[in-house]
Amino acid sequence: MEELQSLTVSDERLEDCRDVVEPDLQMLIRETIASGFTPEEVLIAISELVAEDFAVAVKLPSVH
Repeated sequence: MEELQSLTVSDERLEDCRDVVEPDLQMLIRETIASGFTPEEVLIAISELVAEDFAVAVKLPSVH
């Protein structure tokens, strides 16, 4: 298994990124709930998708 050597994210850049991402994420959540999914289903689906993308970004194996 590959070992993660380093993952450093600036607090300031992370905060800026969250400010940009959050409105779209909230809209996605509201629209998906309006499509008939529960808030729990939406959050679990988003969490799984993020985990898969994160694993690819840091080159770690993921479970699907």
